[in-house]
Amino acid sequence: MLYAALAVLVAAILFGGASRIETGGAFLTRLVTLGAFVWLVWQRGSTAIRIERPAALIWFALIALVLVQLIPLPYSVWTALPGRDLAKAAVDLVGEQPWGAISLTPMRTLDTLLMLLGAFVAYVIGAQLDASGRTILLNAVLGLMIVSALLALAQVGSGSQSPLYFYAITNRDAGVGFFSNANHLANFLSGGIVLVGWWLAQRASDRRAPSTGELFTAGLTVLLFLAAIFTTTSRAGTVFALVALGFAFTLLPLRQLGISRRLAFAGAGVGFAVGATVVALLLTGVLGSGAFTFTGGESERVALVPQLLGIARDFMPFGTGVGSFDQIYRSYETRDGLQFAYLNQAHNEYLQILIEFGIFGVAALVAGLIWYARRAWQAFQVEPESRTVNRQQRAAAMVIVFVVVHSAGDYPLRTDGFAVYFALLCALLTPPITVARRNGGRIGRASGPRIDNMNPGLSYSSSHP
Repeated sequence: MLYAALAVLVAAILFGGASRIETGGAFLTRLVTLGAFVWLVWQRGSTAIRIERPAALIWFALIALVLVQLIPLPYSVWTALPGRDLAKAAVDLVGEQPWGAISLTPMRTLDTLLMLLGAFVAYVIGAQLDASGRTILLNAVLGLMIVSALLALAQVGSGSQSPLYFYAITNRDAGVGFFSNANHLANFLSGGIVLVGWWLAQRASDRRAPSTGELFTAGLTVLLFLAAIFTTTSRAGTVFALVALGFAFTLLPLRQLGISRRLAFAGAGVGFAVGATVVALLLTGVLGSGAFTFTGGESERVALVPQLLGIARDFMPFGTGVGSFDQIYRSYETRDGLQFAYLNQAHNEYLQILIEFGIFGVAALVAGLIWYARRAWQAFQVEPESRTVNRQQRAAAMVIVFVVVHSAGDYPLRTDGFAVYFALLCALLTPPITVARRNGGRIGRASGPRIDNMNPGLSYSSSHP
């Protein structure tokens, strides 16, 4: 099981770093994911695969929504859907009355469905891991982050024509690591800062403090991540890095380090003030030679919000079909709005969901956010028997914050790499499968087909039987 999770993770990060449909790396990611799922069913049997009920319902609802968008409909039905006037005029012009679907770009919708299925498989595999397996998985994520950071430094150091850039369309003036978008790397490495705090806490125990070597390794890794984030020139990344340092601080084993809470919070306050000052100087151009200053693109995206809401209104309530934004937006571009740059995504995941999925996608999104909020709250309120599990859940909850917030101004989840990474983090929010029930304290594992509503009334052990 662990090997399947590691294979899916590595394939996603190495080959799934772009959102464009024509990149070939996504095929390799999905092939590995399919192989992992087949192995999972063969190894465990479908009756032994178990995930919690609320998450399963949300995943099934998302997949069902995409499948419904691909169902062929008679000409008279699909042309009667809101917003189909231009499509109807086009087919009428050639004198045909073909069947169509809710999605105006079925191939792109099918591509997104494959990405969604890959993320679902990653979630299912991650949910089967016990606490020790999840520890190894998080260590593997940290390792990939370190390699990504080193790669970003090498990319910037070797120039814009460096062969170390793996995508034709990418930010060649910045560090991107294994991604095509520098902002996505900054988001990824910000989560890495949090995971360094988790790693340091994991290395500690009730009997000993982290060693000098471990403290040095943690500090050096954080500096590496900060340096790589600097190469991305990502404004969101600089803010996320500051927040990540605060998140990592909450995970540190202060008692084992011999640091009092008063001293720790005083030092954290000073550190936050210094960090906020540095971020402010970067964003205002005093530091960084103006590389982090606002260029006007942000205001242009904000100015597009009314137009994007108008597109969503025209296609309400069914949407345009997931993956169709690029083509649909072009049909709405005005002459005054034409420019050399293009908007392949809405740069606002929530608005794009409204456009492509309609009101039903928004309902699924709200359900997902409620699920996350509930799980994150439990991670910080409920103390499982295993502190290892507790640390894993808290770290995952913190890292997810960056993806959720960043999606309001970018599109990380439109890449296979981030979709799989995000799904694995969500899986870590759920308790390990092995449970100790209060009725006699028996420990057991599911032996039949189970989709469980894992609730706070259960306490969870740290290992598989």
